Amino acid sequence: MTKYVLPLLGLMASAAAVQASDTTTLVSQNFDDGYVGLFVADGALSQFAATPLSPISGAKSLAMTSEGHYRVGTEALIMRTLPEVSRLNASFDIAMPLSDSESRNPYTLVQCVFEIEYADGNVYESYVSRNDEVPTYQDSIYSHDCQVTLPAGKAIHKVTWFLDSYALPNETVYLDNLEITLEEGSHQSNAEVELFSPGQDFSTLTEAQVDAFFSHAPTLTHANGVASLRLNQTASGSYATRFHLAAPDFSHTHPEYMIYQASITNPGSQPVNAQLYSSASYQKQFRNVDHSAAFAPSYYIAPNSTTVVPIIVDLGSDGLTTEITSTELRITADGAVSLNSLTLLSGTSLSDGLVTISTSGFETDTGGFTTRSPQDVTLSNQNLQVISGEQSLGFEMSPWRQASFTHYFGWGEKYYADKVYTQLAVQLMEAQKDTPVRVCTDVYYMNGAQDSHCEERMLGVGSFQLHEVYPVDSSRPLYRMIVRVRSYGSVSIKGEMDNFVLGYWPAIPPQ
Repeated sequence: MTKYVLPLLGLMASAAAVQASDTTTLVSQNFDDGYVGLFVADGALSQFAATPLSPISGAKSLAMTSEGHYRVGTEALIMRTLPEVSRLNASFDIAMPLSDSESRNPYTLVQCVFEIEYADGNVYESYVSRNDEVPTYQDSIYSHDCQVTLPAGKAIHKVTWFLDSYALPNETVYLDNLEITLEEGSHQSNAEVELFSPGQDFSTLTEAQVDAFFSHAPTLTHANGVASLRLNQTASGSYATRFHLAAPDFSHTHPEYMIYQASITNPGSQPVNAQLYSSASYQKQFRNVDHSAAFAPSYYIAPNSTTVVPIIVDLGSDGLTTEITSTELRITADGAVSLNSLTLLSGTSLSDGLVTISTSGFETDTGGFTTRSPQDVTLSNQNLQVISGEQSLGFEMSPWRQASFTHYFGWGEKYYADKVYTQLAVQLMEAQKDTPVRVCTDVYYMNGAQDSHCEERMLGVGSFQLHEVYPVDSSRPLYRMIVRVRSYGSVSIKGEMDNFVLGYWPAIPPQ
């Protein structure tokens, strides 16, 4: 097979810094006073009500009893144009009591879906990352978060968050502590791949390259000094093409999203509806290949007009993206249209240059985790109910005890940082309801000062994932960093941890 090289398939990267984020809470519900704004978008539910029976936390949770697959959603109004690329985050807890059914698996599947509606009426949907396996241990709680990236410079009317559930028929699922927040300016889009010539048009594209990278043989045309690809009609009567790019070259070390911007012209006298679908396959640390997709099911293009359509594919922040193996864009229209240009960008909330101190999937050892109270804390690699890979790090902790990972920077050379990154998955198999578990990242400086950043989950049996960026005083040299997993209560706990990453971003020493 002949391999073609796109003209100027180059990388353009700016030194733009990550913008400081401004967070606004759009939805916050604990269901103690019922529910507002949630609705059943698909499927059948025999029960959909706030109930005091088996609440996850507080007085009530939202109980959903299914007749099979269903989708529940809630809307968040934006109603303005965002000046910077931003992110919408959704966090929630799910409880799935173990049924007596013999067909019950130890895990069930849920999926986050976001629908973005622009002010011009056009809509696209983003399927975030993977289907998440939710443990279904007796009385277990699953704490989850997911996100979608919103484009800058385009008026957004609203965003709808959906929870897809694949529970067994007549099984009750409890939802609680739902919160949706908007982080404005929390991302950067400073890595651009120019797919074709300068100006992002197709003027230097050859017919052989069109055939190599685009399906359905679009026609390369030149008019008024502008090159474009005219989509040809398929056997089904639609006008379509598919662009595929293997292993795109981005400057970001760990990209979290990618954006296709397609300039499309409708030269006719009648409006055209176009469907755009974009997807990406990629690697995550400690996981196999993941896949995310976004699509605009019906995008309106007015007669004799040109529009630029942004399609954003979120790669998720639940773990570090290590490689994008392929990406594609499909365009299908019910009328003749032309593709004028195609731009691909990537972005991340993490600045480049992360220095990794430790990564561990706990496949062969404890990954550096130890305890100062071995009589009260047991650590062992095990393959009982593994979070990912072949093994996880099992632990048993007495009340108020902890296991920790410590890294010393030493005294020979001074190290400075402005941010630290902590990633960890925790799963509890034995714990009383509402048992707090605390994960802390402690930063010690050479002058004796200390910063501590702690995340606490009130779980009992259940699981959660942590992937947080914390600020560091960049004017002080570092002495050591510690990550602590602690039983923050008066009862013992038993569980597993996995997918551990600790790193920092170097800072320029003060002059």
